[in-house]
Amino acid sequence: MGTERVEQTSVNGVSLNYLVIGTGPALYLLHGGMESRESFAQQIPAFAEHFTVVALDSREQGRSGPSTEQITYDLMVDDVLALAQHLGHQTFSVVGSSDGGITGLMIAMNHPDRIESLVLLGASFNLEAYTDEMLTFLKQYEWDGDTDPNNYPGVMIEHYLAGHDNLDGFGELLKKMSLMWTTTPNYLKRDLAKVQTNTLVVNGDRGDVRLEHALDLYRGIPNAQLFVVPGGTHYSLQTHPEVINRAVLAFLGR
Repeated sequence: MGTERVEQTSVNGVSLNYLVIGTGPALYLLHGGMESRESFAQQIPAFAEHFTVVALDSREQGRSGPSTEQITYDLMVDDVLALAQHLGHQTFSVVGSSDGGITGLMIAMNHPDRIESLVLLGASFNLEAYTDEMLTFLKQYEWDGDTDPNNYPGVMIEHYLAGHDNLDGFGELLKKMSLMWTTTPNYLKRDLAKVQTNTLVVNGDRGDVRLEHALDLYRGIPNAQLFVVPGGTHYSLQTHPEVINRAVLAFLGR
């Protein structure tokens, strides 16, 4: 599997914390919003047997540093590309969950020469992925200090505390993230044809991005494959790790 190292590097105006482990082609793991690389805790050992895994905490999340800028998917795309440049990875594959999937999708659309293979888990390409009720909820939501893991924002708190001593800044970061979630991305179906990378679209059959939206994503990307996780949700990485690992490694040819 190779040695494991954790590093903190300043790129693109922000300090990024990331784990590198394994040997072989570069594989970047991009987590969902308000999470951290711990989202991939059950994937990293399996993937590191075949790849040089780079599992980063996205800007302002997990152990990575703060920023005065409004967080955007464009900034996170630039972060990944800058980190890959720093690590000497001219090309790499991406496994992206939710926000990480959107970031990976945008890299494949706008920087096709950088991506070898792409796996999208519970990712969207426009706001039609969500119900009007969900968007209204996020637009109006104000964190009231509730830390019950069974309520929203639930497990996001645990990921936040991986890099913070307290929750003083949690509500403000959640507000910044909610603004990004309720205004972007805004790609059209025809934009998906820009993705020439071999792509695997993964979606749970309940409690995930609407299946109709996942099908549009799958149909719009040339050379895409589709894998629907039976009983899966937006958190299939944690609830169905062996199923996800087998599907992803099979797709990546390992």
